[in-house]
Formats: sequence, structure tokens, C-alpha cells
Amino acid sequence: MTDVLKSSPVPRVTELFQTYTKHFGEGLVPTDGIQRTSVATFGLTAVEILNELIDPGVDMTLQELQVGLTQRFTELTGGTTSGSLAYYWEARQESVATTRGYVNITGTFAKGVASGASAEDTFSGYVPVGSVPQAPFRLRLTADSLYADAYTGDIKNSSFVRLVGIVIPGA
Repeated sequence: MTDVLKSSPVPRVTELFQTYTKHFGEGLVPTDGIQRTSVATFGLTAVEILNELIDPGVDMTLQELQVGLTQRFTELTGGTTSGSLAYYWEARQESVATTRGYVNITGTFAKGVASGASAEDTFSGYVPVGSVPQAPFRLRLTADSLYADAYTGDIKNSSFVRLVGIVIPGA
């Protein structure tokens, strides 16, 4: 039997690629068809709008990390002026053996939101895997007001994270 395996023309696979996709805003189906995460309210103090562990169930060395992230901010003050806020997406490797510091994956953005109105943005593309080399990892969106305005923030259900990686044996 061993001789047959040694002479087999079929190559042995030593790396097992896995794909994992995580969607946000799961829950009951709403009447308008748009599910969102829980709403977070913030002002001058930075608040995490989302803090989610992206765990494919196995440890993986990432080959590809794709995101499609849609966040919505609503200005609550309702005054006569537009407000401004700052927000950013970060990720950090987080496993039993290692927890690294957060790395910014989008840069920090300042945004004006009209009084009493909502504004929505989508970030989509590929994150350099050198920034987040392994899964599981934690993803978070942090926002704060640049003035004394109050806001809410949430994530749309079409938002996703897609991983392609090699399973780390025995991890």
C-alpha cells in the first residue's frame, strides 16, 4: 500500500484552504427589509459602534481579507447647524495564543451630518493581510462627535467580512 501512495501521480495536499463569510445585523426580519446591528449613541466620547469577533471556528493564516462595511450615522440634536463626527474601522488578531494591538484598516474619516439627518457610507475592498495575519480576529468601528452633537450609529446587514486562509493544523 505504501508503494502505491509513493508512486501515485496525484499530488498530496498539505495546505487546506478555507473560506468564511461573516454578515452583520442578523436578527428578526424588519418591515423595511433592512436589518441593522444594535444602535449605539455617542457624543464627544469615543464609542464602539461594533465590536465583533470574526471566528471561522479554526485558526487560519489569512491569504485574503475582503470587507464590505456600511455604517449609518444619525444626528440627534436637531438644532439648526450640521454636526461633524470622526470614525474609523480597526482590527486585531485575537486567539488563545496571541492578542495583538488594534490596527486601523480604513484611516480616520471626518464627516458632516446635517441636523436631524442620517448619512451612510460603505467601505469595500481588500485589507492587506500583513495587518491582520491570522484569524480569529476582532473587528470594531469607533466613532465620536467633533462638537457637542449627539449621534447614533449602526451597521447595515449587507456588511460582511470574507476570509480566505490556510487552516493552521493543531491550533
